[in-house]
Amino acid sequence: MKPLPLIALLCTSTAALAADLDYYRDVYPFLKTNCISCHNKTTTKADLNMETPELMIKGGESGPSIILGNGAESLVVMASLHTKDMEMPPPNNKSGAMNLTPEQIATLKAWIDQGAKGSAMAERAVVMQAFSASIDPIYTVAMTKDGRYVACGRSNHIDLYDMATRQFVAQISDPAEKKGAAHRALIQSLAFSPDGTRLASGSFREVKIWKLAQGKPVTGNAKTSSVPAGADWIKKMATAGKVTVLSSALSADGKQVVTGCADGSVRVWDAATAKPVIELRGSLATTKKMAELEWTIASQTLEQAFQKNEITRIEAQDKALDILLGKAKEAIVAMNKVLPEKQKAVTPTTEAKTTAKKAVDELAAKIKALPGGKPDAVLAKQFRDAQDKLITTTMAEVSALAAVSAAQSNVKDAEDDVKRISDSKAADAKLVAAANATIAASKTLQDKATAELAAVKLAITKTTAKPIAVSFSADAQRVAALLDDGILRVWGTATGMPVEESAGQAVPITTLTSAPEGSFLATQAVTQSVGSSSNWVLERKIDQKGLFADRVNAVRFSPDGQTLATGGGELTRSGDIIFFDVATGKATRTWKEKHSDTVLCLDYSPDGKQLASGGADKIVRVTDVTTGKPLNLFEGHTHHVMGVAFRSDSRVLASAGAEGSVMTWNMSLGERKKKIEGWTKEVTSLQFIGATNQIVTSAGDNRIRIVTDDGTEVRTMAKLPDFMQAAVSAPNGNTVIGGGEDSQLRVWDGTGKELAVFGAH
Repeated sequence: MKPLPLIALLCTSTAALAADLDYYRDVYPFLKTNCISCHNKTTTKADLNMETPELMIKGGESGPSIILGNGAESLVVMASLHTKDMEMPPPNNKSGAMNLTPEQIATLKAWIDQGAKGSAMAERAVVMQAFSASIDPIYTVAMTKDGRYVACGRSNHIDLYDMATRQFVAQISDPAEKKGAAHRALIQSLAFSPDGTRLASGSFREVKIWKLAQGKPVTGNAKTSSVPAGADWIKKMATAGKVTVLSSALSADGKQVVTGCADGSVRVWDAATAKPVIELRGSLATTKKMAELEWTIASQTLEQAFQKNEITRIEAQDKALDILLGKAKEAIVAMNKVLPEKQKAVTPTTEAKTTAKKAVDELAAKIKALPGGKPDAVLAKQFRDAQDKLITTTMAEVSALAAVSAAQSNVKDAEDDVKRISDSKAADAKLVAAANATIAASKTLQDKATAELAAVKLAITKTTAKPIAVSFSADAQRVAALLDDGILRVWGTATGMPVEESAGQAVPITTLTSAPEGSFLATQAVTQSVGSSSNWVLERKIDQKGLFADRVNAVRFSPDGQTLATGGGELTRSGDIIFFDVATGKATRTWKEKHSDTVLCLDYSPDGKQLASGGADKIVRVTDVTTGKPLNLFEGHTHHVMGVAFRSDSRVLASAGAEGSVMTWNMSLGERKKKIEGWTKEVTSLQFIGATNQIVTSAGDNRIRIVTDDGTEVRTMAKLPDFMQAAVSAPNGNTVIGGGEDSQLRVWDGTGKELAVFGAH
């Protein structure tokens, strides 16, 4: 753009410029985009900050940028006009700043001419407009610790899914918002509490905490949705499956049959072919126990791998020490071999020096005895020659003694090296022994857990309780069985996972019915029910004025569930982390400007003592939670840090970069472990899978990719239809969830097979 001639600017006079001009109302809006993006408290190029009139008057390297009452000679105006070899903003700048228009320059000059009035920055309410029906991106996904429930932020809505039944459960909404929305703006972050009873969501300048409210069991209006299967079908099925049927029911659509069998199993069959669909066994307790044992087995595998790597590292170190030890011992032998010769060489030099000194002394005495102490020329020459010989013999002795000393010093140094190296090897031997002991203890613990897991699985197959009544839910996604020990149990038919149960009395006369909303009712001498009217309610909204500068990009509960950490800040200016007491919603501490740009991700260490954070400043930081003391600063990403995650043993931290790489960091050494590449666009999120070294990632290159923390690729779900923004995995890795710009929430099993796709509700 061709700059406005100075004479034209000086002659500009309009009614608008005649009025009193205000910095924040009239000048700040165009300076913010084109000048302040480089001249602010964070970047402060040329030491000039233009965020307030006072700072502009203070100026930078070239002095004040404005002269009160004299806009024409103010540097900021002349730079905008590109006069006196000044051109601001510079061409092809990285901030995308544009030249000021003639009207903007005229306003800037007139404001300075009027005295550069500042007033106060005006606060104005942000008026949110309704989203288009086509704008439903998924920017964040969260999963409960047990892998049962998944929540996704879809536009400004929160949708909840049950992975046991692979069904949409509910839309979590704020009654104060329209159309079932949870927030007015896009949802940027989600996190479940460790016990799964709370969900935190972050959006523009606000955080909301939702709580699971357990309603009363539904006992009224029971309606039978299943009828017993026909006798012929039961006979056919019994013949095919070689089981004795105690009870049966037909699904409402007539496509499936569920049977309670004499072996204690509950089985679902295809009604048309009598082929088995899924066998339902186990309870909530056994499922929880198996998950705990699987975690133990995985964590001990991780522990053993770590210790083996340590042994390998120490053994490699010992090999290097052995080489040094060999050289030190060789040096001792070599020096001890030549030392006697060097010591022997000292004696003749000492004798020669003694003889030379005696000669000097005798000649000195002879000269002293002469009248006047003045020798003749011959005697004087003899004395000088004797002195020269003394000097020569003295130097020879010194050289011989130095050779002995050097040899002795070399022997001493080599002996010290031997001791130091031997001590290091002894310490390494202790470390190896400790590592082997740890491996042995870990293996014992793992073997015990493996045996217990096998025992639990065997016990499930040999249950003695008999299913005396069975029923489908109205949609056939759940099956209930009343056992002869009085327990009423429900499974998800998609996964076979137990989802609910209720203990009653063992009574022979029973009926089992299901209601349209999904509850089951067993009527005996007493009535019991499963399927309560649970729902998520807004517990509190945190949006105090001035608390959050912009979007809340990250929320994370502490491992004990008592604290909520949030990350955000003002883009290009500050990255803030704020902690809240979950019980009261009150801010307990604030880490202002922890990053120089907005915070995008957070993760607590498993023990809750450290907090990792990543931001748009390309930095990963690890901070002591109690003291706020910086522990680690990791540099290596060349673009925004989009995700951080601790491994279950806290020994490794992983970070995702918008440049298309994942970095893993050795927390013990405080250095990078591995740079993992292979993405062509931003890596948008990451999470360690359970107690393993595997990391599930989402990326803009339309992939959900699983890699180990040393860079080995495990699996890739590729050729997805759109930019993937978030991914999570169940602890056992059997369920992987991903979402992105196309609003579809996808579910895969542990092999990468797609199991379900959920669109916007």
